[in-house]
Amino acid sequence: MLKKTIAALALTAAAGAAFAQDYPVRPINLVAPFNAGGGTDLLLRALAPHLAEALDGDAFVSNMAGGSGTVGAAALAGQKPDGYQLGYWSVTVSTIQPQIKNVPYGVDSWTPICSVAASPTVLFTQADSPFETIQDVVAAVKDAPGKYIYGSSGPGAITHLTTVAAFSGLGLIDDMKHLPFQGSGPALQAMAAGTIQFFGDTELLMTRGDFRPLVVFNSTRLDSLPDVPTAAEVGIAAPLNELYLWGGLFGPAGMDADVTSTLSDACETAMNSDGFQKFAADTSTVLSYRDAAEFDAFFRAQYDANASLIEAAGL
Repeated sequence: MLKKTIAALALTAAAGAAFAQDYPVRPINLVAPFNAGGGTDLLLRALAPHLAEALDGDAFVSNMAGGSGTVGAAALAGQKPDGYQLGYWSVTVSTIQPQIKNVPYGVDSWTPICSVAASPTVLFTQADSPFETIQDVVAAVKDAPGKYIYGSSGPGAITHLTTVAAFSGLGLIDDMKHLPFQGSGPALQAMAAGTIQFFGDTELLMTRGDFRPLVVFNSTRLDSLPDVPTAAEVGIAAPLNELYLWGGLFGPAGMDADVTSTLSDACETAMNSDGFQKFAADTSTVLSYRDAAEFDAFFRAQYDANASLIEAAGL
């Protein structure tokens, strides 16, 4: 009986090795959980041909929009973990939505493949506001509780969590008001009009207007903003001190380790290709590659850290 069991295990291992060696033998479906033409869709379509070339196979992008990205993620979570169905999930789809909505996936539903992009968020205000530093903000809010308003592109959005991280971390959250909008555009118009005083988003969005950065949610100061302190420097403690708008490739949980490794290596090759590097430069996309093991650790740490933010935001 023992010999039969050992033989069966050996056959299973051999079959898995053969499968990984032959992979891929058919096209890989890359799911974009938003409509065609959006940022996630464009990035994935730029990555797909280079990923296919690195794998010496084929890859195509399909759009499955709805539920702020959760429809596509929920559909993929139930697929066979054979490496032919992958998705590109953002921080919100993978770590925030499953903690504030009733969706059929969670932290253990995925095999992380690689991270692709990651931009730290920045808290900022109007360039002509009286707030020169975050210390000015702290003094003003303590002097006039309830007067100042921070905006967001919607409850649970990365913009919302950035402001919550800032003002909760500084002990000001109960003395301020939150005004959500349908997107960053309307929120920034409201800040220009003086309706709100603070907003948080990536540096890319901030530089598209006349704004003054106050705090960056990164482990170190940014080379492009050397005079702007990190959240940790101004007293915002972990896990609220780092926050990134990131995205990467995921497969269903239980994928073969060799297939995962093959995909992870191919992702790195694709990201380093001239074509994808040009796309990143043309779109000001901040690339941040992590292999499967690094991305798995990062993803789980982000899931736990964002749980603290979600609690602080009352979501």
